[in-house]
Amino acid sequence: MVLGTEKTRPETVQDYSRLDAGDTVTPEELTRVERRLLATGLFQEVHVSTQPTGDGRARVVLQVQDKASWVVAPTFSVSNSNIGGGVLYAESNLWGRSKKFAAAVQVSTAESGLFVGFLDPNLFGFPPLRLSFEGQLRSDRVEEYQPGASAKVPEVRRRTRLNSASAASELSVMIAERVRVGAKYRLMLIDAQDPSQDTPVTEPAFEPGPVQRDASLRLMMGIDTRQNLHAVMEGLNIEGSLELSNPGVGSQFRYQRFGLLYRHGLRFFEEHNLVLRGEVSLGVDLPFHQEFVAGASSLRGFIYRQFRGDTRTSFTAEYHFPLFTVRSLSFRGVAFSDTGVMMWRSIPEDRQLRDVTGRVVRGYLEDSKDGVGSATVAQGLGLGLRLFLRSVVLPLVGVDVAYGVNSGEIRFYLVAGVNPS
Repeated sequence: MVLGTEKTRPETVQDYSRLDAGDTVTPEELTRVERRLLATGLFQEVHVSTQPTGDGRARVVLQVQDKASWVVAPTFSVSNSNIGGGVLYAESNLWGRSKKFAAAVQVSTAESGLFVGFLDPNLFGFPPLRLSFEGQLRSDRVEEYQPGASAKVPEVRRRTRLNSASAASELSVMIAERVRVGAKYRLMLIDAQDPSQDTPVTEPAFEPGPVQRDASLRLMMGIDTRQNLHAVMEGLNIEGSLELSNPGVGSQFRYQRFGLLYRHGLRFFEEHNLVLRGEVSLGVDLPFHQEFVAGASSLRGFIYRQFRGDTRTSFTAEYHFPLFTVRSLSFRGVAFSDTGVMMWRSIPEDRQLRDVTGRVVRGYLEDSKDGVGSATVAQGLGLGLRLFLRSVVLPLVGVDVAYGVNSGEIRFYLVAGVNPS
């Protein structure tokens, strides 16, 4: 029996409970059902109980309280070399069936564009099956900085404008509530402009010319037991991935990307949360627009996308703790440490990488060096504030202050809303 729903359809609640008539339930299983329902993000409160019906049977009662499912909100971000904002519309419970839709427009100094996305986390009423679609129109101002992490104000060596349009779809299945297997296909049209003439390097990082088609197939497999229970994330995620781009999948490029991702959330003292994230990414023959980057949101204490390479290793530790609550609005603090290692494993002797048509898709800076001995190791430490609204699907508001250990600089970051990427 489902009680308390206003928008969410009762069959959606039942789907996520994963209970059917005739199932044997224990107190432990009722606790798991309650956690499953909370982890959907659809409900403020969830209570699961039983009512005896005779003959040794019982009725399971699922009492829920819906969240407000949609929001129209401004988005705003401030970090070194990237300031901007926009507007977001998001619906997290389309037709009462937990389908999710988002559309956003963003204008900033580094990247501007339009994003549209749809996610069905309960495909055909079967929660283990997920299907998503997304599309983007984007214009990036890509800046390359002098190598190293010790400069207080890194010099911009080259500035390139990249325009793109992309569409992607992903299908994944969860096996036994812990093993996820998925595949994602992405199609992108990329248009590189001539580099800025007011920087020290004016040779192109990506040879201008006709628009090129970049398509890739990404395969993923891993363990995922994470659950977001209001402001606390619990569980483990270990995922391996392989992304292939070549003419066989409809691409004019030929490259590969390999990734290993680790995420882990641990709860302490009810509302305290230690969140760990580690990642190793390796690329082979990556064109300019597919290289790995780090800085700002991915490596606090440094400039947005300050570091580039074909190999990236990163580790982040965050400790979240409650400060105070005003009605349904919770203020939470966070202490964090970000570490990143970026490098080029191999740079061609002529410092130019070409695609299958012979077009230069990466012209490396003269002071870029390859090999382990030339790797950049960067470390950031800091404190932040997070606002969490329990009753509404509200975009995150966060403020971070980070100290770049290498440079000795203190940098501030503000995010209001959801980053469409």
